[in-house]
Amino acid sequence: HSATAGYFGRINYDYDEKWLFELNGRLDGSSNFPSNQRWGFFPSGSFGYRFSQEEYFEPLREVVSNGKLRVSYGSIGNDNVGADKFRSIITGGTISYIDPATGNLMSAYDMPTIVPNSLTWERIENLDLGLDLGFLNNTLTVGFDWYQRYTRDMLAPSESRPSMLGVGVPTTNVGSLRTRGWELSLDYKNKFGDVDFYANASLSDYSAEVMKWKND
Repeated sequence: HSATAGYFGRINYDYDEKWLFELNGRLDGSSNFPSNQRWGFFPSGSFGYRFSQEEYFEPLREVVSNGKLRVSYGSIGNDNVGADKFRSIITGGTISYIDPATGNLMSAYDMPTIVPNSLTWERIENLDLGLDLGFLNNTLTVGFDWYQRYTRDMLAPSESRPSMLGVGVPTTNVGSLRTRGWELSLDYKNKFGDVDFYANASLSDYSAEVMKWKND
C-alpha cells in the first residue's frame, strides 16, 4: 500500500499595478517515509515592482513601455525514493538447490536490508532575481535572470562498508548540490501589413557544484 496527500494555499496581492506579491504554502505527505518523517512543508513566494508605472517614469514611457524588478523563492519536495526503503526487507524464497543429505528442495533468502537512521524529503530550493524591460510599446522585450538552485538532503548511498557485511548500504539524505546560473532573452514582435513577425534569442550559462557527499 502507498499513499500521498497534499494541502496548499495561495495569497495574491496587487497594489496599483506597481507592487505585486504572492505567497504559497504546501504541506505534503508520503508513505515512502517513516511516520515521524512523513510530512514536509514547502513555502514559496514572489515580489515584483513595476517601476515603469511610477510618475517619475512618465517622460521615458514612450521608449521604455514596461519595467519590472522581481525576486522569487520557492521550495518543493521529492519523495521518489522507492517503496519500503525505511523497512528491513528479506527477499528471495525461490527454490535454489537440493539438500544432498535429505534430497529436499531448499529455498534461499537474501540478508535483511539495512535501513537508514533517517529518511525524509529531498528539498529543492530556488532563488531567482530578474529584470524585465519592454521597449516601443513592448515591440522589443528584454529579460534577465540570475538564479540559484539548491538541493538539500539529497538522496545518496551511505558510507561504504566492508563486503563481509553481506548486504548493501542504504540510501539516505546525505548530499547537497548547488547550481548557479543566468539567462538573457530578447524577444521582438511586430506586424508588417498582414504579416506577423516574431524573433527570439537567448543566452545562458550555469555551473553546478556538489557541496556535500558523505562517501569519500
